[in-house]
Amino acid sequence: MCEPISISVAAAGLGVAQAVGGYQQAQQATSYNNAVAEQQYQYQQQQASAGRNYEQLKYNQQQALMRQTRLLADSAYADEISQINLRLMQEQEASAQQKQKAAREGLQARGAVVAGGRVGNSIDALVADYQRQQAQFDYATERNLAFTTMQMQETKRGSAATRGSRIASQQEYIKQETLDPLKPMKQAAPSAMPFILQGAGAVLQGAAGVESAIARKNPK
Repeated sequence: MCEPISISVAAAGLGVAQAVGGYQQAQQATSYNNAVAEQQYQYQQQQASAGRNYEQLKYNQQQALMRQTRLLADSAYADEISQINLRLMQEQEASAQQKQKAAREGLQARGAVVAGGRVGNSIDALVADYQRQQAQFDYATERNLAFTTMQMQETKRGSAATRGSRIASQQEYIKQETLDPLKPMKQAAPSAMPFILQGAGAVLQGAAGVESAIARKNPK
């Protein structure tokens, strides 16, 4: 006789239990989703940090390579200029020695003419001819030295251009920008109101069932 009442009470209890269980599941799902989002955010932060470190490493390596390239280019340029200057000094010294040798030979030739006992216009003409030849030789020697000097200057400019080309062969590395991940927005805790209404509905339904069972048991 009490079976309908027991069923109504049990149904009400089950409804309340389901409402409580549903609310707990909603809370657990929200906590889980927030934890997963936070874990992903931390992982993305680590990736961004690793990316920036990698870009900085590449930048530092390129800077070191640029410094080494400049050092080698400067050293090679200095060696080339030193060799060019040395060669130019040698050419100048050789030119001066040639002029001095020619001058001595000219003096000796003029001395030989004078010592030969020649007199008059003939000796003057021979001396003048030696002087003319000496002037021509000096002019040719100086012109050759001037051409050599010009070639040396061109070689220096070529060495400077080569140095610049070697330095320019290594350009500064432009770091790729790495953006920080957006911080996730956490899900709000679920509202208890729907589950309260669900449990309240189950209680009211159970109460109505009990009331109906009592009314059938005790008809007026």
